[in-house]
Amino acid sequence: MKTIIFDIDKTLLVGSHCHFYSFRLAFRELFDVDVRIDIGNMQGMTDKEIIFRTAAEHGLEIDEDDFRRIVDRISYNYRLNLGRDNIRPLDGAGAVLEHLRDAGIPLGVVTGNIEPVAWLKLREASFDTHFRFGGFGNEGCSRASILRLALERASGIYGNLKAGDVIAVGDTPRDIAAGREVGVTTVGVATGDFSMDELEDAGADHVLEGLFDVDAFLEIAGYPYPVTSEVPR
Repeated sequence: MKTIIFDIDKTLLVGSHCHFYSFRLAFRELFDVDVRIDIGNMQGMTDKEIIFRTAAEHGLEIDEDDFRRIVDRISYNYRLNLGRDNIRPLDGAGAVLEHLRDAGIPLGVVTGNIEPVAWLKLREASFDTHFRFGGFGNEGCSRASILRLALERASGIYGNLKAGDVIAVGDTPRDIAAGREVGVTTVGVATGDFSMDELEDAGADHVLEGLFDVDAFLEIAGYPYPVTSEVPR
């Protein structure tokens, strides 16, 4: 049986207005700069890559110490303003996670979000208790690098995992590219802004319309018996 690692934004849930507000506020507080963020072109990037890229685009030279200060401010501002956001689980996500957990399949996350923001989003959606490990957007500029970190952490919990033992689920071509680079099985879900055709063109091993078909996930994971039909939409 395999381990399944999920992306968060637009894979399990939606609601990132407060995240990017906190991002812009951090730059204003620390550097007195109003930054522009092209969210559409950054889907699937890690926050670390976005922070360094945004700083460079606005003529700021930042180092790792600056980066840590930015992360601290984003985390503080996000926690302070979380009530202004509208975190909403995507249809079928909760039921899929419950069925996979009940089947005994280990679950983790790999997300471009910095870790404090990631756990707050998951908690708001009541998903946080499903996951024991992850890789986060403050830990590397490369999504493949944080996926590798997640695999290392999973190995520490469940025993030595090879890439072939892992399934990565995401909604963007960058999610798929990272999975292919690391060598895990990739599942593209058309729950965000990319179509099934675009995810297939990105090289996903499997493409699903959404999170409704629990048995499809179980079959991909090598679970021997179907346990349910499609979950309610």
